[in-house]
Amino acid sequence: MGIKSWIACAIILPGIAMADSTQSIRYYVDDDGVQVATTGTATKNDTPFAIASIGKTMTAVAVLRIVGQGAIDLDGPVTRWVDGDIADGLGGLSGVTVRHLLNMTSGLPDYLSDAYIEAALGNPDRFQNPLTALSYAYDEPPVFGVGEGFDYSNTNYVLLGLILEQATGKSYAETLKSEVFAPANMTNSFVFGSTRLPANFPSGHEDGAHYRDYYEHQGFGDGGVIATAPDLAKFYEALFITGDLLPDALLDELLVDPIGEGYGMGIEVEDGLVGHSGGDLGFSSDVRMDTDDGRIAIIFHANADADTSWTFDKLLN
Repeated sequence: MGIKSWIACAIILPGIAMADSTQSIRYYVDDDGVQVATTGTATKNDTPFAIASIGKTMTAVAVLRIVGQGAIDLDGPVTRWVDGDIADGLGGLSGVTVRHLLNMTSGLPDYLSDAYIEAALGNPDRFQNPLTALSYAYDEPPVFGVGEGFDYSNTNYVLLGLILEQATGKSYAETLKSEVFAPANMTNSFVFGSTRLPANFPSGHEDGAHYRDYYEHQGFGDGGVIATAPDLAKFYEALFITGDLLPDALLDELLVDPIGEGYGMGIEVEDGLVGHSGGDLGFSSDVRMDTDDGRIAIIFHANADADTSWTFDKLLN
């Protein structure tokens, strides 16, 4: 793709001089040199953040790698992999394929609601698991008929996490480690709940509250990854530059936008850029890559209401 060298430039944003100050980082990859500016906050290049829905791309890549190994059929029925009680709760899942889940064309309602978040925060040991989470979408009507539209529903990617577990015989966390983190050399990334949080994990805040315990419990396929900015850049390099994650045929599948909504398989495709935004309790994030020249812009913020438009501005202006 005509990319020269990969050099990371990280800018640590100023923190707020008060008890609830937040940590954030802007990380820019280019071939013009390295410039680093830090402030009095504790944020460094290796500070891990909850990247929320940015992790959907990683789930999609893991699924496609298993497809490449012949263990999952993109156009095979989801019911092959999903427990009958889950299928019944989600209307039977008749006609829904793995492909429909990946590109958000299944029509399945979203489990992620205020009611679920309240339950998970109140009793995470009971509610913060994918099976219980999915139950919050049970008996809801479909948004549209299978394959007839696009709707961004986290339910799709929770199901994909479970399908990965069935197909590999390993946990979702173990599967991402072997199928994504290791081949992309992402040494500081993990699915939350699979290991203790490092001491330098920021206390994300939202509406005056701080969140940490939530990230000590189980993360799902729709956004359960904690990563550093350099690791996320490595992921995009391995996916689009070195080819360490997917062969060309499966990379092409990842980028197909079947409904014209600017969305492929767990990745946004628009304005000549690829990437994804993310938002979870106490955190906001965004990543964009120009695949023509290899530039990457990443922003992480330990604040749920942060403006993340810098990534687009950086690459388009």
